[in-house]
Amino acid sequence: MINVLHFSFIQISSRHRIELRKRLIARTICFSGALILLALLSACASPVEGVWPPPPESVQHTVSVSIDTWHAMIAFPRGGETGHSALGSPQHSYEEWGYAEQAWYLEGKTGVSGVVRALFWPTQGIVEIGHYERVWTERTPQPPSDLFSFRLSEEGYQRLRQHLHATLLIEEPVAILGQSVFYPAKRSYHLFHTCHQYAALALREAGLPVSPFWAFNRTSLVWQLRRAAQLSQERQTEVPASKLR
Repeated sequence: MINVLHFSFIQISSRHRIELRKRLIARTICFSGALILLALLSACASPVEGVWPPPPESVQHTVSVSIDTWHAMIAFPRGGETGHSALGSPQHSYEEWGYAEQAWYLEGKTGVSGVVRALFWPTQGIVEIGHYERVWTERTPQPPSDLFSFRLSEEGYQRLRQHLHATLLIEEPVAILGQSVFYPAKRSYHLFHTCHQYAALALREAGLPVSPFWAFNRTSLVWQLRRAAQLSQERQTEVPASKLR
């Protein structure tokens, strides 16, 4: 009799433990799903109110973003401004800004050890400022590449310019290669601050709906820029040619 009762108690306890495990698993799945949903929602950054998109009747500026397999560049059409570069020249149509790791890009310290160093150890970053007749998308040796163009308000344009200049540690270049000048960057290069986050931070400053946190690789940044381009098209209205720079 005692053995039967003991066996029944064991069965009840086992069933109770199984039921508790099922509930725990269900709660864990719900919690994980909520976290994933929250992450996806937070990835959809909103435009900065009053900065982007620019009002239809306001003065507007154009900025282009080139993204190839590994690199992201921000380009300004050369117009009335002289830009920031020792190589500035009227015959060059675009002024481009980019970011990279100094050891990899300038010193040739590449390979597997270079990847580990660049991503998992904060190292010296460099800001590239170049002047070219074509944007990076049309020059890159590492396709595929995507090109995005956005219109900025005067405030957004000035905020973007000021932000980019503020990323320079000093005004003295560390190298000049072709039509590009390289300056030491204020922030280190690492997994959470690569050229993609650098571009996203700058574009966010201009008011675009881009989240630097989610710009961890080419795919995630391109996805955000495509969404921004779609929002821009949805809100786009006719702008007088005299208002566009």
